[in-house]
Amino acid sequence: MTKDKYNHDGVDPDEETPLTPATSPGSADHPHHNHIINNNSNKPLSWTLLVTVLVVTLGSSLQFGYGTGVMNNSRIFIMDYFTEKQNKEYTLLEWSTVVSAYGVGGLMGSVLGPKVIGRYTGRRGTLLLNNIFLFFSSYMMAYAQFWWWQVVGRISIGIVAGIATAVVPTYLAEISPLHVRGGVSTIHQLAITVGILISQCLSTPSLHLFGSVEHWQWLFFVPALCGVVQILVLPFCPESPSYLYLQGDRPAARRAIVRFQSEHVADEYLGYIEEESKGSGQSSMTVYELFAERSLRKQLVVGVVVQLMMQFSGIDACFYYSTMVFRQANVADPELATTLLGVINVIITIFAVKYMDSAGRKTLLRYSWMGMCTSYVVLSTSFIAKPYLAYMDQVSVISMTGVIVFFAFGPGCIAWFIIAEIFPISARDSAMTIGIFINWVANWLVAFSFPILLQFTQPFTFFIFVATTAYFLYFTNNFVPETKGLTIAQVISTFDHIHLNV
Repeated sequence: MTKDKYNHDGVDPDEETPLTPATSPGSADHPHHNHIINNNSNKPLSWTLLVTVLVVTLGSSLQFGYGTGVMNNSRIFIMDYFTEKQNKEYTLLEWSTVVSAYGVGGLMGSVLGPKVIGRYTGRRGTLLLNNIFLFFSSYMMAYAQFWWWQVVGRISIGIVAGIATAVVPTYLAEISPLHVRGGVSTIHQLAITVGILISQCLSTPSLHLFGSVEHWQWLFFVPALCGVVQILVLPFCPESPSYLYLQGDRPAARRAIVRFQSEHVADEYLGYIEEESKGSGQSSMTVYELFAERSLRKQLVVGVVVQLMMQFSGIDACFYYSTMVFRQANVADPELATTLLGVINVIITIFAVKYMDSAGRKTLLRYSWMGMCTSYVVLSTSFIAKPYLAYMDQVSVISMTGVIVFFAFGPGCIAWFIIAEIFPISARDSAMTIGIFINWVANWLVAFSFPILLQFTQPFTFFIFVATTAYFLYFTNNFVPETKGLTIAQVISTFDHIHLNV
């Protein structure tokens, strides 16, 4: 990588690619692009595509969400079980270690998936091998004899989630027709929220499913059942055409396109893949080169802070520990309240994904931070006032609902797109690698520290997130550029007017 490849904006002068979320960068400029869309737009989606999307999200994306939510409602009866079994209290520190181990595994999986396994097995093969970690996690969680067995199990399911984060969006984008690629790609995020909801429903005691001391082990067999379905079906689904082409197997790539799309667009789409691979393969930056490239330093800082925004907004404290929070707020049925939050999360995600394409990224982030900050102020106030006002438990549920709603409309959908939209194609993969790393480290930190903070700082704990969301509002207003409707070169040139001393 040589720096004279770039102009003073840090972008290839020829790189005038319109930015469109959830599509391959630069796809709109390929000569085959519009013709393929016109040829395919009135065609029904193939059964091969539908089955592949279903089985991939069932065995991977859904597991990401399930692993995020399953420990929330189950804390009391799992701790009671180990107390009875070992005649020893399951301490809060041990529980924090178990829950947060998910972030450690996620970090490992995000690196292990694309960088190690994916080099030799492709997208589909990586997802199939991922089930080894899934089955191991189910065994360690369900048959745990000691609390540290569950630490190992949580690391293992975290690896599953990390690999899903790194591989699934790419695989779904590469197998989808161009005219539906955005919609198909967002199914990954939707499946994550559905996985959270399923785990919450199954572990809610008042729903009389697996939420009890006697039946909690069944919670951890559900992911294994999904893994069995993936193992049985996914081998009959084609590999990614883009991956096959990059491996030099052009005939197999064409056959995959025919199965995922249709015969009449196969040759044109293969030409599109060829042009796309040429564009994205030119002088790709390594992580070290990205850190050394001064002209991209502002973008790097913004990308890192945006990833920190996702976790330090406190959203994972809600997904991991909302039941604990509601119990301390004296909510009548804290597990059911958490499950209702999961329902709202799914509904809002559906609307948020649709609305995101019609609104500016910066505008959505700005209003999200304002809404989250206000919701945290109300939530904190409800904790302080609960000894004096009887209805504060309802206020706490409503305010946490506000946190989730505003998060879904802002950082929940936008954070990853922002990274893709502020870097030139040659730096994008390394930027995403750094972003994923930062995201999982912050995930672990929040998951580990929050219950301890809640124990020692209540009723003022959520004022921490009042401060973080207020700062993120300031940072967004001053340093995050608007990217909607701009080319990559135009976005990068806006950083000349951003006064960020780095």
